[in-house]
Amino acid sequence: MPAGNGLMYIAKQQSVSVTNAAQNLWEIIAASSVSLLIHSLRIEFVPITLSGVAQDIRYAIAIETLSSTGTGGTSIIPAPQHPRNTLAAQTAFNGLVTNPGTVATVKSASNPSNIVTFERNWTSDQKIPISGGGRLGINLASGLGGTYTMSSEIVFEEF
Repeated sequence: MPAGNGLMYIAKQQSVSVTNAAQNLWEIIAASSVSLLIHSLRIEFVPITLSGVAQDIRYAIAIETLSSTGTGGTSIIPAPQHPRNTLAAQTAFNGLVTNPGTVATVKSASNPSNIVTFERNWTSDQKIPISGGGRLGINLASGLGGTYTMSSEIVFEEF
């Protein structure tokens, strides 16, 4: 991974249960004094298997700026990407937010399959900047038809 100009961190959710409901898989809230760039996003679901065949479920996911912070969910503490980085991340990450914040702008939308990993590695020109105090949501628009196990990570840079 190329070095960034700021401090690099990773926020992870490992083997969490995603209920059959619309929700923000992630809500990212930048501290008022810190801006950040999202470098990459990965989401994978463990598919349900029937008669030895993984069931292909398409899900609607959107990457959105938010004008308010949602409620519910779990606080995620990001970890530094480099051992010399001993500073705690200032950005707040919440996972599986059951009452999402208010959408300001949809930056990206997709309908991926639950069988394959959804992964976005933004180029320098595509990275989504979040100014101090700004918010970003990774939204699951509707339930998946059951409870699924998800793992996800976001690599970001604070400056």
